[in-house]
Amino acid sequence: MPLVVLIVALLGVSAVDAVRNPTIRRLAMRNLTRRRGEAVLVVLGSLLGTAIITAAFIVGDTLGASVRDNARTALGPIDETIRVSGLHDTSSIVKDLAARPVPNTDGALAITIGGISVKTSGRAPYAEPFAGINEVDYDSARAFGGNANATGFANAGATPKNLEADISKELAKKLHAKAGDAIHVFGYAHAVDMTVRHVLPAVGVAGYNGRALFAAPGTITALMGANASPVSGIATYSQVLVSNRGGVFDGAKYSGSVTKQLRTRFDTSDGAEVLKTKQLLLDDADAAAKQFTTLFGTIGTFSVIAGILLLVNIFVMLADDRKSELGMLRAIGMKRNQLVRAFGMEGAVYALVSSVLGVVVGIGVGGAVARIASGIFGGDAFGGGLTIRLSIEPRSLLLGFVLGASIALVTVWGASVRVGRLNVIRAIRDIAEAPRNRTGRLRSYVLSAVGILIGLVLLRLGISNDNWFGALAGVPLASVSAITLLRAFLSRRVAICVGAGTALVWAIAVFSILPNATSKTDVQAFVVQGVILVGAAVAIVATNDDVATWFVSKLGVSRRTLAARLGFAYPLARVFRTSMLLGMFSIVVFTLTFLSVFSHLFSAQAPRFAREASAGYDLLVDSNYANPVPSSVLLGQPHVVADNTLDESSLDFTTPYETKRTEWEISGFDDALLKRGTPVLSHRAPQYKTDRDAWLAVLHDPSLAMLPDFFLQRGGPPQGSLSPGQRFTAYDRFSGGKTSLKVAGIIEGDFLFNGPMVSKTFLHSFTSQVTPSRHYVAVQGIAPERAAEGLKVSLINYGVKADTFEGLISERLSQQSGFLHLMQGYLALGLVIGIAGLGVVMVRAVRERRRQIGMLRAMGFPSRVVRQAFLIEATFLALQGIVLGTVLALVTSYNLLVHSDTFGGQNLHFEIPWPNILLVLVVALFGSLLASALPAGQASRIKPAVALRIAD
Repeated sequence: MPLVVLIVALLGVSAVDAVRNPTIRRLAMRNLTRRRGEAVLVVLGSLLGTAIITAAFIVGDTLGASVRDNARTALGPIDETIRVSGLHDTSSIVKDLAARPVPNTDGALAITIGGISVKTSGRAPYAEPFAGINEVDYDSARAFGGNANATGFANAGATPKNLEADISKELAKKLHAKAGDAIHVFGYAHAVDMTVRHVLPAVGVAGYNGRALFAAPGTITALMGANASPVSGIATYSQVLVSNRGGVFDGAKYSGSVTKQLRTRFDTSDGAEVLKTKQLLLDDADAAAKQFTTLFGTIGTFSVIAGILLLVNIFVMLADDRKSELGMLRAIGMKRNQLVRAFGMEGAVYALVSSVLGVVVGIGVGGAVARIASGIFGGDAFGGGLTIRLSIEPRSLLLGFVLGASIALVTVWGASVRVGRLNVIRAIRDIAEAPRNRTGRLRSYVLSAVGILIGLVLLRLGISNDNWFGALAGVPLASVSAITLLRAFLSRRVAICVGAGTALVWAIAVFSILPNATSKTDVQAFVVQGVILVGAAVAIVATNDDVATWFVSKLGVSRRTLAARLGFAYPLARVFRTSMLLGMFSIVVFTLTFLSVFSHLFSAQAPRFAREASAGYDLLVDSNYANPVPSSVLLGQPHVVADNTLDESSLDFTTPYETKRTEWEISGFDDALLKRGTPVLSHRAPQYKTDRDAWLAVLHDPSLAMLPDFFLQRGGPPQGSLSPGQRFTAYDRFSGGKTSLKVAGIIEGDFLFNGPMVSKTFLHSFTSQVTPSRHYVAVQGIAPERAAEGLKVSLINYGVKADTFEGLISERLSQQSGFLHLMQGYLALGLVIGIAGLGVVMVRAVRERRRQIGMLRAMGFPSRVVRQAFLIEATFLALQGIVLGTVLALVTSYNLLVHSDTFGGQNLHFEIPWPNILLVLVVALFGSLLASALPAGQASRIKPAVALRIAD
């Protein structure tokens, strides 16, 4: 709302002037109509900031809507579930709910769910090792929720009989199967051949349980046979699905009250668990949308900052270009506020047009990001198989427009105020403004002292409250504010170098100096750090750029050095503009390089992570919960020489930092894990001399556990990670049991998704929902990759999925790297802003310097020297920005790896990805030269007689 008020107020002033003050209107519109080409460049350079903001909102909406769409495809009318482990007759629950309906519900449906593996027939069969099997009455399913189409069974016919089966669209896609095909079903140590009758749409109850097969009632019991699998409990659930009053989405609003009454009516001590299934999914969707909107918006801040710097530069150049004209207007009686309003009106047109076009471009950018993200978020590292559907909310478009227009208008009116402060005589003569008088200097000293005080207060608050912002920004604010006071005693060069240098060093070293205050940083800290580093470095470089002139002067005066002298002269004379351009390039290259470094680091660590996590084994073998492969079967396979079985379960957990119960995997191990080696820990309690001692302690003490460093984290830097010696709580949802566990050590990464690791003895004593479905396997006499392929083929009846440790970790790291590459592509718009900004500035520079160019040409300077001078100028500016951004990013990334816990304490080894960085440098430099080629050519073709005319 404040932004809307700001836009309305600023536009209101211009609107009133446009109607009531024709002089201001004509003055503002005159330059728009006379210089259409330059106006187009200004708009193009300005719209990218709005595009970045709008794209961030669209990405967030798209990801949130994609997760929410699971409420339709995977749930439909299902709002709550009553779940009982194992095979049970739940008809009594359905009858009870029919006889005594819970308020705001409109139906209940019994369904039995199990786990199977499926394979097609043929010479080249397709297989799905982890499929679901559902038993449900189709007539009841169609009536469930009052809308047969929402259930997916509208055209499904009667319930399957005997060996008939319907399969979900997702399972059919995986198996390349269609109606009439024969399939082999494996589960609970038995197998059966079935025929596909229908392919059901992935909607509602038909989409429930993902890649699922719908079979006749009793099929699961038949698969279990007389000797039911001892682990059938964890793989089989008898459920009652409950539908609330209302549609697919709005029925979730009753989940709170309905769940409370269901839990009261059905005693959870008997093993029944009531879940707010749809509400939890929608909450996750909203959280995902918020998280990714924040992430993309925050990272996109760098590009927005580049756009702001471009706007500032553009309007400063416009003001300088019209300095004499504006001085004349003031001399003939135009008031200062009228000049401000005229300039503000012209800028408001740019702002409105660029914001509208920016929203349009942002839709395209958001759509492109969503398409790329669909491949990344479909991987296991991001939840597995999330289908991305583009969603564009009008609210987001409006908000993107409002934010973009606000930034542009504030920048425009800030430049307009600067225009209004021009001295009339100096403006007409086009000479620099006079130094500040005593009053101005006194005001500067007061503001400097206030800035120092605020910076010190921020630092103190940051240290005392362990707040990263105060710790990071306090010293830079104080040191930069002190520059004005320092200039009373030191030269300008020394004062700026001392103040900005202090800020630069502090922003790099603060993670080592104040580790406690900076241990809980987030992505916003990265933005603040980048702005401080780039701002300080640009100030130092721009102040000392005259060293280039000294260097060129040492080369002597010749035709070869003439173009270089001309190319350096203008940037050195216009320090403010040079600083804005350097800032644009530096901040974008800084971000791109930083992301390149960490993208490379994550993908390059796979061999080390695999070596440290494998404990001397070669393969990670997972099998179906309903039919886990026995260790004896694995050991009987060719080339398999050793096997370690992990027992798996799923519990709820809380920590001192995460008080809401969260479901997470947990694994139980025995001494077989340690027979061939020891999984490496990143941290361990001080009483254990070696990692092996810590693992042995957990093995023999049921109150201890190994904890993954990203435990209960949903992405991003850890917030409130546990340390060795701290405790967390585990809950068994079915028995109601609760226990406290102490952390003995921290497992780095947990790319295997084992979760907390405890002794098998403890796990079996705490919960009955345990299955021995994961194995560490050692092979001999064959490449591990070939052995993995062989196991998947020969053990399909157990749903075996085998991978090498390095291959599996590489895949998951590549998905994280893919996300970083996505962010790089998103931020490449900032690089476009920098290149476009340089092009705009060069075009403006040609116009501003046409008389000087005319004089040079009249004095005999060849056209090629003029062209070379402009290209040297562009290269000089671009190279400085590129080098600054690259060096700062490398220093920052090294510092974060070595001296901070920002990445969860992972022992990442710093490496410079030279190919990626060189690609960024080459693209940035080539783009800059390309953007400067046209204005340089225009400058070289200026005719002296035309340029020296007084008329515009």
